[in-house]
Amino acid sequence: MTISTLLAFTAKIEGAYEMMCHPILEEFGLSKTSFDILMFLSEHPDRFTAKEISATKNIRANVISLHVDKLVHSGYLMRQSVDTDRRKVRLVCTEQAQPILDRGRALHQKFFPALIEGLSKEELACFMHCFQVVESNAALLQNNQQEG
Repeated sequence: MTISTLLAFTAKIEGAYEMMCHPILEEFGLSKTSFDILMFLSEHPDRFTAKEISATKNIRANVISLHVDKLVHSGYLMRQSVDTDRRKVRLVCTEQAQPILDRGRALHQKFFPALIEGLSKEELACFMHCFQVVESNAALLQNNQQEG
């Protein structure tokens, strides 16, 4: 496998996911990045700052800030101070965001099974193991680049 084949593979998965997200984005007037921020906060309540979203999703902090501002203005997010560290701001999905999150969760429950359709249990186990190894290696490469 070449690097261009790998990148094309990940682009196809991302493209398929974006196509499945499109009806939700249209219905609620959201960008994909704003939707991703809401879903991330919903799925990772322990990682609630813009900095954590930026690091995990590999989206520049200024882009995150722009989308957070729009989401707050639209009533989908609230900012809360963190008692233990007043420099941090907790981002919390509001009740108004729940229909988006419900649709997003339903999409997530359909998307991965659709991707792995046709794989046996053994093939899926092997795929998941390989995926975890590649993900760990990518994190190491990224950390080494940031340090060096």
